[in-house]
Amino acid sequence: MDTVPGLLLRAKSITQWGRQVRQFAGCLSVVVLVAACNTNELLVSPTPPPSSLSVSAVSGSMPRSRPRSLEDSVGNWSPWFYPQWQPGIGDPVAANGTFSAIVEVNDLCAPSLRRVWDARSSCKRFSVSVPSDGWLGAFLKWDASAPGFSENLAGEVVLVAPDGRMASSSWQHVEEEISAFVRPGNYGVLVMTYVPVSLPFQIKLELRPQ
Repeated sequence: MDTVPGLLLRAKSITQWGRQVRQFAGCLSVVVLVAACNTNELLVSPTPPPSSLSVSAVSGSMPRSRPRSLEDSVGNWSPWFYPQWQPGIGDPVAANGTFSAIVEVNDLCAPSLRRVWDARSSCKRFSVSVPSDGWLGAFLKWDASAPGFSENLAGEVVLVAPDGRMASSSWQHVEEEISAFVRPGNYGVLVMTYVPVSLPFQIKLELRPQ
């Protein structure tokens, strides 16, 4: 049979053990809480990674956005921009003129086109040197008589500023147009299509004074 001092010593040991268990449980709760907070921060972070790419409205979402400035709003530029855009690439064309060309099927005329824009897209790229402030207009007309043409998959014409900002026409029409305010610099013109065939088109560019 245990003596009174023995019972007291055992009770004291049990009390110390219980205190240690509670301290360990408290530390464990703090670790779990910190981990949960860190995980939540990653999930709801409002700033995407600088290298992230996304897709345009044609397939349900859009390329990366940035705050819309007054110049964007007035100049008809969208809040979206093409990541990793490099100006000056593409067939050089005059800021005023009409010409014909073909979007060759599977021509990926811009970096990561089918990740940035649409998984079905093919495009033709032009480079336009703008000498002065003004409004650059692009007027696109598809050859609806071309084999394989589908108005539902007829694409758009997109203006791309030197910094990657974009201004896009609507799509799914034989004729499309878009215009945006430009300053001196080199601008891109992309003609997009989503049909699995090569499609001819005619495009007119027009630079109007401010």
